[in-house]
Amino acid sequence: MNTIDLLLFGQLGSSVTMIFGWLVACKIKNTSYVDVLWAYGVGVLGLFYLVVQTDQCHPARLALLQGLVGVWSVRLGTYLLKRCWGKQEDARYAFLRSYLGKRANLGFFLFFQVQAFWIVLFASPFLILARNPLPLGAYDHLGVLIWVLGFTGVTLADKQMQTFKRAANRTRKDVCRSGLWKFSRHPNYFFEWILWLSYLLLGMNASGAPLLLFIPPVLYLFLTKVTGIPFVEARKLEASGDAYQSYVSSTPSFFPWFPKKTKPEE
Repeated sequence: MNTIDLLLFGQLGSSVTMIFGWLVACKIKNTSYVDVLWAYGVGVLGLFYLVVQTDQCHPARLALLQGLVGVWSVRLGTYLLKRCWGKQEDARYAFLRSYLGKRANLGFFLFFQVQAFWIVLFASPFLILARNPLPLGAYDHLGVLIWVLGFTGVTLADKQMQTFKRAANRTRKDVCRSGLWKFSRHPNYFFEWILWLSYLLLGMNASGAPLLLFIPPVLYLFLTKVTGIPFVEARKLEASGDAYQSYVSSTPSFFPWFPKKTKPEE
């Protein structure tokens, strides 16, 4: 299959998967699992794109790429699954359900299909990364170091947030300001972005490598303008009010930096 065929096949598979996911979500009235399907979906489709191009990729490179996308997908998908398993619908989707009212099921159907498109979009770089018959070199080693940095950062940020949420004395209005969350309101998103930047180096000598330059801006927009920060912060402002507004005023949104000193209230 050529590139267009692979993209269309991936879109078909993702769309069908999301239709089944939508039907289950309608049945249980909980849309939170769409995030789980997205994370696992990118991994499965990314691995598929690598496997069907084994003749174009150096064996060591192929094994490395399969390991990276597999580990990323399993970690994120399992983390999201544990976060929503047996719990109420995520506040972001509960808000959308309330906002859409009687049109909620139709609205979520369209939303699930948008997520199917995002699966293909984020798996598509592996179509390019696999088109490199050269053995691993210096750029690849540097790329792996950046990947490990991003993976470690996002895992640590998620762990710190879990610890905060499990604190026995925590109230609904408390805001996590410890660890990496002291320097960024969304360190998990930032390090996720860093992780994906590694593929620019890993695909440096691949056929079609210039297309990988779209990864940083597209992912940044995805995280900061589409389904990431805007929805999360809107819900946190509702839940924590002034406490979160103070956090917004003192702490960078995405790129980590030292927090501003806030004047004590008189």
